[in-house]
Amino acid sequence: MSSRVTEFLSPGGAIARRLPDYEERPEQTALATAVERAFKEQRHLVAEAGTGVGKSFAYLLPAALHADTQKGMGPVVISTRTIALQEQLDKKDLPFLHAVLPFEWSSVTAVGRNNYLCLRRMHLAEREQRLFENPERTEQLRAIVDWSMTTLEGTRMSLPFPPEPEVWEEVQAEHGNCLQRACKHYDQCHWQRARRRMNTAQVLIVNHALYFSDLALRLAGATFLPAHSFVVFDEAHHIERVATESLGLRLSAATIGWHLRRLHGRRSDKSLLARHCTQTALTLHEELRVVNEGFFLGLAEQLDNNREGLALGETEIPEPLTRPLLALGTELAMCSARIEAIDVKMELQARAQGLNALAAVVRSLCSPLAATVPLVRWIEVGKSSPVLCGSPLDVSATLRKELFGSGITAVLTSATLGPGNDPDFTWFRAQIGLDERVDTARIGSPFDYENQVELIVEEAMPDPSLAPTAFRAEAANRTLQHVLSNGGRALVLCTSWDFVNHFAAAMREPCAEQHIELLVQGEAPLAQLLERKRNNLASVLIGTDSLWEGIDLRGETLTLVVVTRLPFQNPSHPLTKARMEAIRKRGGDPFSEWSLPEAILKFRQGFGRLIRSQQDYGKVVVLDPRVFSKGYGRNFLQSLPKGRSDNSTDNNNAP
Repeated sequence: MSSRVTEFLSPGGAIARRLPDYEERPEQTALATAVERAFKEQRHLVAEAGTGVGKSFAYLLPAALHADTQKGMGPVVISTRTIALQEQLDKKDLPFLHAVLPFEWSSVTAVGRNNYLCLRRMHLAEREQRLFENPERTEQLRAIVDWSMTTLEGTRMSLPFPPEPEVWEEVQAEHGNCLQRACKHYDQCHWQRARRRMNTAQVLIVNHALYFSDLALRLAGATFLPAHSFVVFDEAHHIERVATESLGLRLSAATIGWHLRRLHGRRSDKSLLARHCTQTALTLHEELRVVNEGFFLGLAEQLDNNREGLALGETEIPEPLTRPLLALGTELAMCSARIEAIDVKMELQARAQGLNALAAVVRSLCSPLAATVPLVRWIEVGKSSPVLCGSPLDVSATLRKELFGSGITAVLTSATLGPGNDPDFTWFRAQIGLDERVDTARIGSPFDYENQVELIVEEAMPDPSLAPTAFRAEAANRTLQHVLSNGGRALVLCTSWDFVNHFAAAMREPCAEQHIELLVQGEAPLAQLLERKRNNLASVLIGTDSLWEGIDLRGETLTLVVVTRLPFQNPSHPLTKARMEAIRKRGGDPFSEWSLPEAILKFRQGFGRLIRSQQDYGKVVVLDPRVFSKGYGRNFLQSLPKGRSDNSTDNNNAP
């Protein structure tokens, strides 16, 4: 079979002619041809491609080529894990391909509807005198009005300043709050323009959260994204988690408070409710505010500082919220029927629908029989009040039917798609319900790990499961030694905030004495910490979950990665406990089927932070002795690329 992508990626191809320093990467070509074949044969593809392969070009090129031959058949959708990667594709990779490919094709980057400015709502907010009690918010609204006259995109991200949430909420485009063609701003509407571009795009860039939010909408009979037959998921190992979050429910006092605040500020006589509704509506609003506060105070007493969350099982929670929510929604609808001004009428109708939908969420979370699909329900600690949560126990059946069995061909790729010793990705595929019409590929990294990486497994460490206090103290001591001898340039990966805080306290003063800057996750926004890390070689970054993957620190900035402990998930989380119990009930082994593969996947991601380019080098230090002392431990080391090993208990078995 002739391959167009091979022609474009060859040393004499169009891409090489545009890039003077172009180097052919066989791994990139292998992935691109596999994606091209998946599109042509309409078979799902699961492809693990190591760091440095150049995955984005390897799927964007065949996507553009396929879209060119399938005009009018809907876009090829590219779904990334983060908006940041979306922007990279939009600003860098796609413009290059548009310049190189010898045909015209269209690509559009989509963001959620609430990120767009609604001109009708903006002008309504502008007319509402004293909408905000805070003068700074009033100034922001005026600035948004001025910006609206010149902006081409009309998105929150393109604003020259970050708007306060309370301000943007008054001007954002919203589902269920749109006049469509009846709106006088329809032709100029940024959201409608974006939707028209989406519907005609040949390649559409989204993120996982948006894609699976659209899947949840489709289950409810609505839609956001245009119909499509092909989708590529980059960083595909996240889709089970994102799908679980998108199909789940969360409710806090702040959630209900947000709806209440949009209707009526407690001291505002110019609010939507005060200006256009009845005294009955105001009374119901105050009743709901009081009931909301009391209900979540009661949940806090039940939670009783249980940091791991409180599983609800089949327990039904008595709740006083549904009645005032529905009553206020009904009163708003009645008020809207008496109003002639179309803007105000639409606002009140949208707020009434929002309250009715909120009542359905309350019922689903408080009663085990009310949800349309069975949910694992629990209460967890929130920032200011408890959060009532519900998630499906298993999303594989839903994804099997609504995604992989729907006629859509899916390509799923990532640098890590499982524990590493599973050539057909059986574990990953079971997680997401992908069990037919599937091809697999495992493509290695072009990096020379044997010469770029030194792996060190520390000797004579206490067992963290048997002597946690002794292990934590010794791990902090060994980490400090490595960081000081390396002159900083380090990343320390922890598995809990307790570890982060302990390590930071133990290392702060000794590092300061050696003029090594200590950067601790949570003490500043992550983007700022990463920027400071890149600007100061003599620095060490310490953190947990989000640092194990997705961050890119190249060259001398990072030459040491310390893995403090094997990254097993917290087994006491209610959802994790429920899933492990379900495995146990069907006769399986929760540890080998769930805990171990999840931990190895994350371990591989953490290891991958060190080598991000051909010029990178350094050490990965593993402090957890269980990689040698436990039977399952060698699976962690065997999952890594082959590299040099030093100072390990058993060098013959280290990679």
